Amino acid sequence: MNKDEKKTLIQQMEFARQRLHDLYTEYGLGNACVLEQSMLLDELINQFNRMFQTRKQPHQVVDQIMSSDNGMLSSSPHSFYAKV
Repeated sequence: MNKDEKKTLIQQMEFARQRLHDLYTEYGLGNACVLEQSMLLDELINQFNRMFQTRKQPHQVVDQIMSSDNGMLSSSPHSFYAKV
């Protein structure tokens, strides 16, 4: 995957995360459209992670997120949305 494709995937992830937040705000957690959007975002994240799965180099984005202490990380992957 080249640099432009990676940038596009990151943009898709950002858009999907914002859309998920908007749907959650409007419909609540149990609504089918919220769950569907969550699964879409999960798939985009999985695609992004697969890009780095075979690499031996550090993952720059993950390293940057891990080094910032903004309280966004927790043991639950879904707790992020509770904070947004």
